[in-house]
Parts: sequence; structure tokens; C-alpha cells
Amino acid sequence: MKTEKKLDEIEPETSAYKILCHLAFRGSVLKPQEIAGELGENGSTVRARLAELKKQGLVEARPEGYVAIVTPYDLIMKLYRDMDRK
Repeated sequence: MKTEKKLDEIEPETSAYKILCHLAFRGSVLKPQEIAGELGENGSTVRARLAELKKQGLVEARPEGYVAIVTPYDLIMKLYRDMDRK
């Protein structure tokens, strides 16, 4: 699965993974500034990570903000795969 492979390339300790989890578990469309405020991250960092995630096909940009393409289940399964690899 292509999405699974792209997801596996992101380390859970990164801001990209944190942002992706936030979007997936919220399950709603959020603006970069909303994400930055809720996560306590710098707005420019959030926008840069969202651009990377969009390029990887893990988030989608909509007129009202960003939404995760991956599900919470996908994110949890990534953690289990990571545990199996260690």
C-alpha cells in the first residue's frame, strides 16, 4: 500500500507526525494557524510540514484548511509496525 509506505517514512518524534496525528484524530478540516495554536507549534513550521505531508499524499488541502487522508487506525498500525522492526 502506497500510503502505508509513505507513513512509515515519518518518525513519530517529528512535528510532521504530530501534525498528522492531530488532523487524523480530530477528523475535521483545520487551518494551519489552528493547528499551530492547538499544538503549541510555530505557524511557519506547521505550514512547512503540511506542505511536505501534502506532497507525500498524506493530507489534502481544501479551501477551508487541511484534512488528513490517513485514519487514526493507520497511525496506530504504523506504531505497531515500528515496534516490530525494533
